[in-house]
Amino acid sequence: MRFSTSDARVKNGQLNMSEMQPQPADSTPRSSDAAPIRPEELPPVEPPSSGYIVQLFLIPALIVAAVVAVWALFGKLADSGDNWQQMVVDLGSGNEHRRGRAAHGLSQLLRNEEIAPPKDRTPLAQQPEVVDSLTQLLDESLKSVSQAPADLQHQSFLARTVGSLDADDKTLPVLAKALQPDVNSDVRQSALMSVAMIAGRKLEQRTGYAERRDSGEASEPNLPEPVTEPTIKNEEIWQGLLTASRDNESVVRHLAAFAIGNVGGPEALDQLRSLLYDNDPRTRANAALGLTRNGSVDGLPVVIDLLREATKPWDARPSKGMSEEQAAAEMAFHTVEQPQIVRNCLRAVFDLQTRMTDEQLREVREIITTLAESYHTPDVRSQAGSLLKELGTEA
Repeated sequence: MRFSTSDARVKNGQLNMSEMQPQPADSTPRSSDAAPIRPEELPPVEPPSSGYIVQLFLIPALIVAAVVAVWALFGKLADSGDNWQQMVVDLGSGNEHRRGRAAHGLSQLLRNEEIAPPKDRTPLAQQPEVVDSLTQLLDESLKSVSQAPADLQHQSFLARTVGSLDADDKTLPVLAKALQPDVNSDVRQSALMSVAMIAGRKLEQRTGYAERRDSGEASEPNLPEPVTEPTIKNEEIWQGLLTASRDNESVVRHLAAFAIGNVGGPEALDQLRSLLYDNDPRTRANAALGLTRNGSVDGLPVVIDLLREATKPWDARPSKGMSEEQAAAEMAFHTVEQPQIVRNCLRAVFDLQTRMTDEQLREVREIITTLAESYHTPDVRSQAGSLLKELGTEA
């Protein structure tokens, strides 16, 4: 027997003991205020809803399945080296979708091997079957009169992918054909990028100069000695680059300037100096940076001018009377192209700092301070701030 004081009354600050009654012992659940809870008052027992089951079992199962699928995909990509022969065959297929899958797969394999060359076999970039197939396909496609978007897209892919191959005797002759003025502009641009890739690898091997620096850690200024011989000795390629550098399309000119900078040599430097006066800022930038990659300071004034231009305020709203196409082009330049120009020019300033006059250094510090404080792209502001520290001034 036990007593409960739940019904006791407090009178004048004391318990009324006469109201306390003995309570029989039982197992009835009681609430926090000791009132008995009857079974019929308990919530009804219901089976779990479908939504609850989905949250508890199905969603975790889908997550696990996705992880397994990604793991299997990477495993398949790792083992896909055995299927490159089929990809090469499929590149010549008349089926657009089959051809596209093969193109994507083979280009991915080539990129992967650039990062991690295979140790147990010859790289695909040197495999005769791959080299012959890609160069012959490009050669045949250049003879086609088809202007269908799918055919031109495939032709552009071939012209761009050939740049990953390590077989100049096969790739350069067909790229020279792709550089001709009567070739589709997109295909021609892809060929220019391939020539730049091939020449760039050779320039870096000769000079040790890497255009892109790892962010974060500071390094010593790296202005290489000029190369005395061009990295690519192919007259047809050279004439194609010269013609492209005078093209009416600015995108063709600035790609040509980039490729010429990677070719190097006395003739290339002379052409780059003439391109410093082009009316397209991307072409001027590639000419100035190409001179820097070849150990010349002749592009420094243009580098400074391009950085100064980037400090001017920019209004994202289209100017009055501007067409939609012009507005889109201006937006792309200020949000994508100009920030990349500034990044590259800042790298060039780092390498050229020991060759600047005191007046140039003062001017550069002022410009870079403005960029570090107010440029509209955060990573550019950060890069400018880091460069100021290297130059002896912090933003």
